[in-house]
Amino acid sequence: MPRPPALAALTVALAAACSPAPSSTRPSPPATASSALAASPQARPAPPLEVAVTVDDLPTHGPAFAGIDRVEIAERLLAAFRAHKLPPVYGFVNGKKVDDEPASLAVLQRWVGAGHPLGNHTYSHPSLNAVELADYLADIDRGEEILRRLVPGEAIWKVYRYPFLFEGPTMEKREGVRRHLAARRYAVAEVTIDGDDWAWNPPFARCSDRGDRAALAELRRGYVETHVSELRYVREATRALAGRDVKHVLLLHIGAADADAIDELLTAYEREGVRFIDLPAAMADPFYAEDPARPSRAGAALPYQLAKARGVALPPAPKRLAEEALEGTCR
Repeated sequence: MPRPPALAALTVALAAACSPAPSSTRPSPPATASSALAASPQARPAPPLEVAVTVDDLPTHGPAFAGIDRVEIAERLLAAFRAHKLPPVYGFVNGKKVDDEPASLAVLQRWVGAGHPLGNHTYSHPSLNAVELADYLADIDRGEEILRRLVPGEAIWKVYRYPFLFEGPTMEKREGVRRHLAARRYAVAEVTIDGDDWAWNPPFARCSDRGDRAALAELRRGYVETHVSELRYVREATRALAGRDVKHVLLLHIGAADADAIDELLTAYEREGVRFIDLPAAMADPFYAEDPARPSRAGAALPYQLAKARGVALPPAPKRLAEEALEGTCR
């Protein structure tokens, strides 16, 4: 299946912006009996599970607390990306946050300066369930203003992530947004792995204000455990839908809890056999070409949407740390 034009342009643009300078190469050594054996099907290790990391709500996400440093949150994420040798990580931007807090522009500048691309997450993060279609489309267009200032070449930033993953409560709204995005040559950044990381940021702020180190450590443990469980579950679910391992897209946010747990999370994913890839590589998987073509008021990752559209019963979902339990932490 050929790539959609928006995805093809995105892949070329991102590769040109982020590829290292060419270097001299050495000829490969001659094959030996041992190297031939290592390449045989019997000796070949299981292929890695490929995952693209993405981060929403740049430049800021989650409540403030005493001593919070939004730039430091970004720096901790970027440092972990470097330490784990991640390819370019898309950050999805709400431009209104920069208008409301001009100092937060530094977060976006650090992100781009570290070699990571930006995408459109609307200007003000509206709910498609709550606003008129025309107002929502205008908000998408207004979200381009900050991206044009920061990212040379619109093919890189013409990647769209739906706020709340809400894609339309009616077919009229759903198809209206899709037509608008297609006309402007956007690629849509769907999600397969969503551990509701946003829910950890309010209790993290409360526990930080209290200085409760034990509670913060427990939040970190629960965050990592939940995201590993979701990874395992979604791998099983997508195998049921596609008959194979697909390339995955992980949704995170630029919150304090995310920054606190990111190194442990990436380490845990590596122990699960994950190899990190960039977003265009993940989106090139044919799995993302299928349109569930159904309205929904709920935001859901793509595997859940496809299962409902096809009438496929997925395996039982893992037990998650309830939002109510997080709400009660450090109260």
